[in-house]
Amino acid sequence: MARLSRRIALVAGCALGFAGLASAQGRGGASWNTAGNDAQRTSFVATDPNISVPNLQKPGFQYLWKVKANNDARQDQSLSQALTVASYIGYRGFRSYAFVGGSSNNAIALDSDLGRIEWARHFDVPNPPAGTAACPGGMTAGVTRPTTLGISAVAAAPVAAAAGRGAVAAVGQPNQGAVQIAAVAAGGGRGGRGGSGGGGRGPAAFGANDLFAVSSDGMLHVMYMSNGADAMAPIRFLPANANASGIIYTERDIVVGTKNNCGGVANGVYAIDMIGPDKTVSVWKSNGGSVVGTAFSPDGTVFATTADGDYSPAAFSDSVVALNGKGLAMKNYFTPSKSDFTTSPVVFTWQGKELVAAGNKDGHVYLLDAASLGGADHKTPLAQSTSLGNILSGDISTFEADGTRWILAPVSGALNSATRYAGNNGAVTNGAIVAFKVVNQGGKPSLQAAWSSRDLTVPQTPAIVNGVVFAVSGGDAQHAAVLYALDGSTGKDLWNSGTTMTSFTRSGVSGSASQLYVSTHDSTIYTFGFPLEK
Repeated sequence: MARLSRRIALVAGCALGFAGLASAQGRGGASWNTAGNDAQRTSFVATDPNISVPNLQKPGFQYLWKVKANNDARQDQSLSQALTVASYIGYRGFRSYAFVGGSSNNAIALDSDLGRIEWARHFDVPNPPAGTAACPGGMTAGVTRPTTLGISAVAAAPVAAAAGRGAVAAVGQPNQGAVQIAAVAAGGGRGGRGGSGGGGRGPAAFGANDLFAVSSDGMLHVMYMSNGADAMAPIRFLPANANASGIIYTERDIVVGTKNNCGGVANGVYAIDMIGPDKTVSVWKSNGGSVVGTAFSPDGTVFATTADGDYSPAAFSDSVVALNGKGLAMKNYFTPSKSDFTTSPVVFTWQGKELVAAGNKDGHVYLLDAASLGGADHKTPLAQSTSLGNILSGDISTFEADGTRWILAPVSGALNSATRYAGNNGAVTNGAIVAFKVVNQGGKPSLQAAWSSRDLTVPQTPAIVNGVVFAVSGGDAQHAAVLYALDGSTGKDLWNSGTTMTSFTRSGVSGSASQLYVSTHDSTIYTFGFPLEK
């Protein structure tokens, strides 16, 4: 604790007495702290000072800038989804940042106001293996920032300081740690329900101004987000050459999933306790099934989706599982059929009930009770969609508007004729975003088809900002990516990026504070939004 206290005090001194997130300067607004924005992986930002359906129908939203990073793609892996910090006060003054992880073991920070690379950090990993489609090698999990477990009205509320507050002082009493760490100790390490549950404490302060990454040698790196320097010595987390994904720091633990047994690493969910003194690693092994993705309940439950990964069938292949946040012991599971799940789970509340949604290779979207995933027989969902006719090519997103809960599913390939809903612009042969409403049917939730988007090539996970759906046509070697803005209630086109991007993407779209980011396969980050007022 004394060493940690000295580290934080030193940083605080360099930051003119404090370091933290604030809403006083820059673009302001919320931050996008992890893949899918929040611990529930909703990809939803509830409010924005400029982005809205009416504003996207007027001139102003546009391509802003692009930056080419020094990063080599490995198979389809290149740059991760961008994370954002809208207002940061550090030793360099006020900054708005965007962070990406690079497949060739890189972490990169951009000044998102000035459109330039602020710093780049390369992790020197000797003799990385040659990549394959299943095991691309390199750094596969991207980067993450601290993320509260609680569901809040603004999905990406800042972690270190609540919206509307100033920066939080980081200096505590001598040898007692930072003042926030004392609060964490008093709170028992893991909070109860936040946001919608009420009464929960704030998120842990450890790492509040740090960026986290797992390099391909399995080492966990904790970096100051102001300059990329080590905030602490790297920690052994995974065996080398794992295909890891979905890295997230949720108040106490860093969590990732692994797939395809790459490097001989067992498929499963791995967590490392960052608050405890010995940095204990917990593992839940799936006995074969690749972990597609993870999401989290406000009470700390970890939900994971699995697939066969072309390996022998196992007890927890093709499943959605619920794990205890402490120790990753199995709590419950749902296994509908022998068909790979292809999306991360997404967690949300509907009419006071906590639900989980996930999609599988057969094109079904399932709604599950978070407290009892598949009922007594582990096979019975609360609801499921008709087959969308093809594989889901990105993760599910969800948002709420005017009291209606929406589910968005990116489908690659032609849609079944029964699922070409009002709103789409012509025939869907390559793929589309399909939107459902969650409605009450006999006291239970049901998925009601609402609209499908225009034709998209390998659509990626959509982001929703204040009722506007940002959907990416991911493209391929012959077709560049295109970003579309859609009306979230109808699927109507509002805006598109045209021929701005010149490569394809498999990273999806992210953003906050009136800016959206798309990272393409040629290691270019494109930024779209409303220009800063001058």
